[in-house]
Amino acid sequence: MAISDADAESIVEEIRRATRLQAPELKFSGAFVGSKNGTRRPILSGLLAPGGALHGRASVYLIDKHYFVVAKLIDLFVEEKLYKQGRDIRGSGQARKMARSLFTEGPRALGAPLFDRLLASTVAFTSQKNRDQRVTPDDFFDVIEQAWTRSHRRNVTDTLALLRTTRQEATEYVRDAFEPNGTLPQALEPLIPAVRAVTEIWSRKLGRVNMLVDDQRALTDVNLDDIETDIRDRGHPEFRYLSRGLHLGHLRRGKSVEHPSLQLADLLSGAGYAVAERHAGVPNPAGDDLHSAVVPLIDQMSMLPHDEPAKVAQPGAPSVTSRTG
Repeated sequence: MAISDADAESIVEEIRRATRLQAPELKFSGAFVGSKNGTRRPILSGLLAPGGALHGRASVYLIDKHYFVVAKLIDLFVEEKLYKQGRDIRGSGQARKMARSLFTEGPRALGAPLFDRLLASTVAFTSQKNRDQRVTPDDFFDVIEQAWTRSHRRNVTDTLALLRTTRQEATEYVRDAFEPNGTLPQALEPLIPAVRAVTEIWSRKLGRVNMLVDDQRALTDVNLDDIETDIRDRGHPEFRYLSRGLHLGHLRRGKSVEHPSLQLADLLSGAGYAVAERHAGVPNPAGDDLHSAVVPLIDQMSMLPHDEPAKVAQPGAPSVTSRTG
């Protein structure tokens, strides 16, 4: 949501008057979900539609978590191995092609149960819950080996053949992610890459932007620093082109009860989630009612990022707020 708190406050008050809501904080889940709130949803649709107060200020970034896990398989292990060999499969687009192929063809190549087991094993091995290392590299690679043996589609087989050779990278991942001095942020937390992606979307539209993100447990100081380092191109010099054209002013987090802009972002996020559920076949009255208003806001880049944070904006830099549902 590209909007300042000052502009957002008047829109929040407009919504309150139209819906007769008295709660101190606007929440999509409390005000716009279910059949009983059907009369309120046209108000939100009207704000997002052409001519509405939020038209042109709203964007939805949608992550398919299954694809996210498949992409992490490539990112954490295959990409890392080939990078050591001087190959940049991220910049060439090969990493994305590999991930998409494994995601789309994997269930047919392996059978749905084994493909699901591969994803579950990836999550179990790489998630923060595995700090005690109950799922070992041996456990993880047993599943990869079974998948490679069973695969009967060339693209999938070739990708799994590469994964079979990444045991060293998996061992290094355990060290970097779980040991006391580990430096790797939560690899399976989609909020972290999502904040960067949202920054990129708005920066390419507006130029230099200030980002205010909702106060979420995953967005720690360390993770925000990592996101900012990535956006500001302080990471691998070989990947400098990935940040070309991105212009970040400030990256801050705040509490939605204190920031009307975050409350509007919450409404948009909730609407996006409801529409995604509808698309997945989950009966959802809110998704039905908001579908036509929200679908045009799903960005084409999408699948398938302290004190008074909203008031530190530099002159000329639009303020963008981000909220997750």
